[in-house]
Amino acid sequence: MGANSKEDAKQDRGNKVDAKQFANQDRDNEADANQVGKQDRDNNKVDTKKSDKPDMKIKMGSKGFSDIRLLAQGKKIDESPIYDLCEYINLRLDCADFRLAVILYCLYSYRSLLSDQVLQTMEYSVLSFKYSMDEPGEDNMCYWSENHQILFAVEAYLAGQMYPEIKFTNSGLTGKQQMDKARRRIINWLKYRFLYGFTEWHSNTYYEEDIAALSLLIDFCQEEEIRIKSKMVMDLILLDMGMHSWKGLFCAASGRCYEKPKKHPLVQNILDISEKVWGFGHIGEYDFSRISSVFLLMKQYDLPEVIQAIGRDNQSVEIKDSMGLDLSEIPNEFSDLADFETTGLFLWAMESFTNAESIEITLEMFESWKMHNNSFIKDLKMVNKSLLKKSGLLPLLVRVLNPVTQGIAIQRANTYTYKTANYMMSTAQNHHPGSFGDQQHIWQATLSDKLTVFTTHPGAPAFDDIDRNFSPDYWVGNGIMPYSVQHENIHISIYDIRMRKGFMERKRIEYTHAWFPSESFHEIIKKEKYLFGRINGTYIMLAARNPIEASASNPSEWIQRGKLTWWICEIGTEEEYGDFGSFVQELYSREIYFDSARRTLIYKGKHRYEASYGKDLLINKEPLSLEYPRLQSPYGQVPRKPEEIHIKFAGQELYLHFDKMIRTHGKIDA
Repeated sequence: MGANSKEDAKQDRGNKVDAKQFANQDRDNEADANQVGKQDRDNNKVDTKKSDKPDMKIKMGSKGFSDIRLLAQGKKIDESPIYDLCEYINLRLDCADFRLAVILYCLYSYRSLLSDQVLQTMEYSVLSFKYSMDEPGEDNMCYWSENHQILFAVEAYLAGQMYPEIKFTNSGLTGKQQMDKARRRIINWLKYRFLYGFTEWHSNTYYEEDIAALSLLIDFCQEEEIRIKSKMVMDLILLDMGMHSWKGLFCAASGRCYEKPKKHPLVQNILDISEKVWGFGHIGEYDFSRISSVFLLMKQYDLPEVIQAIGRDNQSVEIKDSMGLDLSEIPNEFSDLADFETTGLFLWAMESFTNAESIEITLEMFESWKMHNNSFIKDLKMVNKSLLKKSGLLPLLVRVLNPVTQGIAIQRANTYTYKTANYMMSTAQNHHPGSFGDQQHIWQATLSDKLTVFTTHPGAPAFDDIDRNFSPDYWVGNGIMPYSVQHENIHISIYDIRMRKGFMERKRIEYTHAWFPSESFHEIIKKEKYLFGRINGTYIMLAARNPIEASASNPSEWIQRGKLTWWICEIGTEEEYGDFGSFVQELYSREIYFDSARRTLIYKGKHRYEASYGKDLLINKEPLSLEYPRLQSPYGQVPRKPEEIHIKFAGQELYLHFDKMIRTHGKIDA
């Protein structure tokens, strides 16, 4: 597709992101900071007379209702918010599954406090809902991403468990049959998270939905195997949050992260969950209108103390982990590459639709499940041709066309995180440099609850419609992914945006930029190719290949023009350097050499760092491998595809064995 003139004009004016654009940044992210914890219920009402599709404000509204906390106290409530949720669910609008999680929680927990009329409305929504793509009916729901897969499967299972003998009107299955069908998907999902970690790695948006689904299973599932394995995966997701949080802020490099949470940590979707587990005091009161309310109200989960201890550890630590699978690994991990339920759904959890490795099974699923009018993937009709499929040339066609949508696929990340009492920095090491991007957040430095620093190559979405126009964007993800590496307090990113143009790619922006919020620092110094900032006793430097320009429209944005650029970030402290001026003077004098032909950068700081595009980082000429096991940390060493996971810290331990269903935690025996 050609470039959109309005989009180009917006970018040429300095790419200022206004309030309307914020609303369109992501399907699942909440509104801005002053709306966190306070959502107007009227915004959630769906006017079916005006449109069969909600605008973004409605879609991003509350997924629950705040008075659920009164039900938990045994009090009766104004039931009108429940009717609004059911209305949304009955229309089968995207994110209806988020609302259904809250409805099911209420049906299981608070029947005696609700009127017969609202109970009938809720039961109708549950019994008539479309729970999977292979059921009858057209809609515009997203079923396939990692968080949606587990929510839909859990809801089908628990709805069936509640009404085992009743026939569900959409699927035509009894509740028992609905359970049996959903059970396989639940077990597979839990197994894959134990073996590979999370496809949507370190997501401070989508972990909220995963945790809600697991909370429902832990509290209400009657099958012991599912309940125990759900607790194990809950342990792992909270462990991941604890290890990769700084003072209760989950700010690691991420497979899916949106503009506001990475700029402003206090609007993260998982903040209520973090507060419940670690209690750093970032919020005044819980927001029970969120889907995380089912976690806040959960009764049957025994939180391991070692996870609490890890999340509150303020020592300097280095954490390396591996999450997810690369597309190249799929053939070795799945025995039947044509099986929809295993290979197919795993690929779609990665959001891999138009990659050479996935296009054939994608079109088989697309056709079999009659997804032709689903607004997210309807454009697959362009290549869903019998002749093409029979010819076996689809993977070759993908390689020739090079569609920009290949970047949507969330592939395996080797993530490096370095935490100290003063700051945290996290990087997805050498993460598919030169490929198209989507929502992958490659690196970030966090210096306070209001101050983060990162760089990106601004992107532009391939589509204009409301369901797909939010990423990649000016600050969300990257147009072209960088080569990024980190060791302790030093990060290096090399951006080469000279790559071959992709099918459906918009006009490529020929610069990279940094989020370096000047007004949040206590002191800032700019030199031609350098930015230095101080907050309290923590110092940070950004160095660039080319001159750094202040944005004309945004004091937090700094632009470096060029098709081949690099950024170096280094963090220091008053304890190390004395005053801020000494830090600036020492780092400004350091030698930097860049070989553009080899795309190799040498930075001589406390060590000699040599970063060559697509290769391992050399420190003092010794290679530092960027391929990690599942976990390498002071808290435990876990190989990829583990049989068991053993975590120890502060006199506490957690032991998990998935296949044997062994889960133990408590004090370490003397």
